[in-house]
Amino acid sequence: MTDKDNSIWSSPVEGPLNGVKIVDMSWHLAGPFCTLILADLGASVIKVEATGSNGGYDPGGFTRHYYKDQDAHYMALNRNKRSMTLNLKTERGKELFNELVSGADVVFNNFRAGVMPRLGVGFEDLRKVNPSLIFASLTSFGQTGPYSKRPGVDLVVQALSGGMSMTGEPGRSPVRAGIPLGDLAGGMWAAISILSAIQGRNAGTTEATEIDLSLLDGQIAMIPYFSAYYFLDGAIPGPQGSGGHSPTYGAFKCSDDRYVIIAVTDQIPWGKLCRALDRTDLQHLPKFEDSRQRAGNGVELHQIVEDEFAKRPSEEWCRRLEEADLGYARVNSLDEALADPQVLHRDMVIEIEHTLGDKLKFVGNPVKMTGFNQTYSSPPIIGEHTEAVLQGLGLDADEFAELRTSGVV
Repeated sequence: MTDKDNSIWSSPVEGPLNGVKIVDMSWHLAGPFCTLILADLGASVIKVEATGSNGGYDPGGFTRHYYKDQDAHYMALNRNKRSMTLNLKTERGKELFNELVSGADVVFNNFRAGVMPRLGVGFEDLRKVNPSLIFASLTSFGQTGPYSKRPGVDLVVQALSGGMSMTGEPGRSPVRAGIPLGDLAGGMWAAISILSAIQGRNAGTTEATEIDLSLLDGQIAMIPYFSAYYFLDGAIPGPQGSGGHSPTYGAFKCSDDRYVIIAVTDQIPWGKLCRALDRTDLQHLPKFEDSRQRAGNGVELHQIVEDEFAKRPSEEWCRRLEEADLGYARVNSLDEALADPQVLHRDMVIEIEHTLGDKLKFVGNPVKMTGFNQTYSSPPIIGEHTEAVLQGLGLDADEFAELRTSGVV
C-alpha cells in the first residue's frame, strides 16, 4: 500500500459545501435525492454500491428508460458524485469501507432499519472508526416503532400520512400526488438534518451524531395547518380537488379544453376577478359579499365561474388574468413546463456532457446565491471511480487487481 491521497475527496463543484465529505450508500429515490442536493452545493459525495448491482434499481421492475445502457433514473439523481463498488459482506471490503469512513464527515443510507448494523457498519461500529462521524439513516418509518421493520415506499407513506385522502376529486377514490412527494420531501428533510448536524459539530455542541429520519414523519410534518384545524375543532379535510380553499381557488376548463387555475381567496382579488370575468354584478350580491358568504354559497359560485371560463379560450383568460394582476396559471403538461420561459430563464433546464459522449438534459439546481455559480459534472457509471478511490486510500494496481479477482470490488 502507498500513502493516502486526499484528492479522492475533491468535488467537481465550487460551492458552499466544499470540504464536506459524504459516503453515500443510498439507492432508489429519496436517498440519492438528498445527496444530489448536497453534491450540487459542493459536497464531495462518494457513492458506495454493492458489487454487481444496478445502483439499487431492479431492471425487471417498472418500465426503465436508458441512454447507452445507463438508467435515466440513476443519471437524474447522481450527477456531481463519484461511484465505487464494494462488497461489505467480505472482511476486506469492510476494512476498506472503514478506511473510507475514517476520512468522511457523513455516512448516509436509506436501507430498512437494522440492515446497517447487520452488515457491521452501523452507527456504533463506525463511530469507533470516526469519533466525530455524522451517521444519517432515512427509512420509511424510522428506526423505532411498530412499523420500523416494514417495507415502505412513497405510495405507502402518502396513504398512511393522510395525504392521499386529501388528493383527488370529492366523491371519487383517493389519488396519490403526481410526483413522489414522500420520497422527495424525505430527501429534503435528510439534507436539512445533515447540514444541521454539521453546523452543530462545527459549533462544538455535538460530536458523533446519529440521525434517524422517517419518510412518514416527513409527510406528517408537511400537514401543519390542517392538523391544527383538526386538533382545535375536529375538522377532517376531504379531497381538495384542484383547489379546496375557496370556490374561486382551483382549475377551470376553458373553451379550448385547456385548464387555467385561479388563486382567489381574499376580498381585493375577488373584486379583480369579477372585473376580469365581466361580472361586476357578483360583487354586489349579499351571498357573495365576503369570504364567509362565498364559501357558504360555494357550489353556486363555483358553477358561475365555471360557466364563465367555458366561454373563452385559455390564452384569452391568461391575458385577462394577467391584466387583472391575479394569481393564475395554465395547467401545463411536463413538456410545456420544461419549455416555460421563466423556467428556462432561471436555468432550471441544464445540459450535462455525459461520460459516454453526448450532451443530455436534466433539471437544474434551484439554489441561487451570491458567490455561487452552479456547475454540473456527468452522473457516474456505477463503479466508475472504484480504482481511483482505492488508489487514493493507498492501494496499488496489484492490490486492486487482487480485490477484483476475489470479488471484493
